[in-house]
Amino acid sequence: MSERAGGRDKLSWRASVLRMLRAWNRHQVWKVLTAIVVIWFVSGTGLYYAERGTNAAFATWRESLWNVWVTLFSGLNTAPNSPIGRLVVSVVLVVGVALAGLFTASVASILIERSLRSRELTKVEMSGHLVLCNWSPRAPDWIREVHSDIVIDKRPVVIVHDTPDDVVLPDKQDEGAFSDVYIVKGDPASDVILRRAKAAQAHSVVILSDERQAQHADGKTIVCCIAVKNVCDQERQPNIVAECQDPKYRPHMRKAGADEVISAADFGLRLMARASLFHGMTRVYQELLSVRRDANEMYLVPVPAPLVGMDFIAAANVFLPDRTAMKACLLIGVYRGDAMMLNPVGGEAGPLREGDELILLSQSLPDLSRLQHLDTK
Repeated sequence: MSERAGGRDKLSWRASVLRMLRAWNRHQVWKVLTAIVVIWFVSGTGLYYAERGTNAAFATWRESLWNVWVTLFSGLNTAPNSPIGRLVVSVVLVVGVALAGLFTASVASILIERSLRSRELTKVEMSGHLVLCNWSPRAPDWIREVHSDIVIDKRPVVIVHDTPDDVVLPDKQDEGAFSDVYIVKGDPASDVILRRAKAAQAHSVVILSDERQAQHADGKTIVCCIAVKNVCDQERQPNIVAECQDPKYRPHMRKAGADEVISAADFGLRLMARASLFHGMTRVYQELLSVRRDANEMYLVPVPAPLVGMDFIAAANVFLPDRTAMKACLLIGVYRGDAMMLNPVGGEAGPLREGDELILLSQSLPDLSRLQHLDTK
């Protein structure tokens, strides 16, 4: 057993060394080191022949190499006497600063890549998570929203993107919102990659517009919707949220399988129209869309069994008496099938039915367990 363990340790050590060498080669560290050595020997030799008879610091080739090395990384120690020597030292000083900067940048790139690789998964073993397809500079803000402190049931986020180096995330120690975020490398339109990310077992799949596709971004989003549907069976269907650049493609995304289609251009236009008619409405919508502890949110929750059969007014009155700090809740609508009834009037909503979902306005996710013992007589 000990021999086997020793063999595995050797293989692991060799694999680590090979990975490091490949990383150094990919980031051109070897080229930088080679340039440093070449400049060192050429400059040392040049200064030796230019200064050996007049300057003790460059009297021997070994002393000349030492002084050039010091000059490369800490600055000039002994000034040369000849014009040629001064020219060589000037070049060494400039090149030394440049090469030191390149070396530092290359090593930093390796460390950043290793940090990204620590988040990269070859296979996801989880369910009920959130899958984010494609990457965008807006994506970190999305992660902050879904991992906000006010969100009780925080779900892991799996990012599916073909170039993980583009995924720039804050350090886990700096922002806790990014502590449960992972990366799967690959094209989100590929069935194989989506299965690797366990898209079928996800709570939701969010498809951001791939801005690299320019005018074809919506086309790729439609393909991604189809791919997600292909990897899901009839029993397990995650909610698919798709971002749409051009609102005219909204019906196509719905037909491709998107449950919800978000068009920033469409929302922005409608918001500007409301703000132009009713001043200050922008702040109202901003409040409703902000996820923070002191902000009100809209929640969609299944209708509790004791409220089934009640009309909308009676059900709304159930929530009115309890106005304590974090339990204040208002019933503002009903979601039934494909019908959304906000602020229904008269008997428009009819009696509440099993399968209905209540639209509630509250500062936190309402706890409806207290309604299980509600006396409806």
